[in-house]
Amino acid sequence: MTTPLPLTFTASAITGSDRGGKELGIPTINVNMAAVPEEMDDGIYACLVKVCDDDNIYIGVMHYGDRPVFNDTRACEIHLLDSYLESLPKEITITVMQYLREVQNFKGPEELKNQIEQDIEACRMILSD
Repeated sequence: MTTPLPLTFTASAITGSDRGGKELGIPTINVNMAAVPEEMDDGIYACLVKVCDDDNIYIGVMHYGDRPVFNDTRACEIHLLDSYLESLPKEITITVMQYLREVQNFKGPEELKNQIEQDIEACRMILSD
């Protein structure tokens, strides 16, 4: 892990496959990969998220890297803890606070979902007041 933290960047939100929301029940905001800083290491991170035109700061879990369970392209996607946005924001500012773990391959979506739930709890412990 070589990414210096905290690290803040702003990215436009893009439409994803909605696999997180529909298949896993854990919706995510996908962001434009071109906006992710080059020094960012692949991994799962605890982060803070500011949505454009919204005064709230959200706690999030961010995935950056390959998506081996679905044999899909690289992505940067954030799940907001205890929050649901009615529509996709134009832009978000992400402050990456702490590295949680490396990207892993799992036997299937259910095993991945179980790990994401553990990541959410780890993030909650790190960033909740």
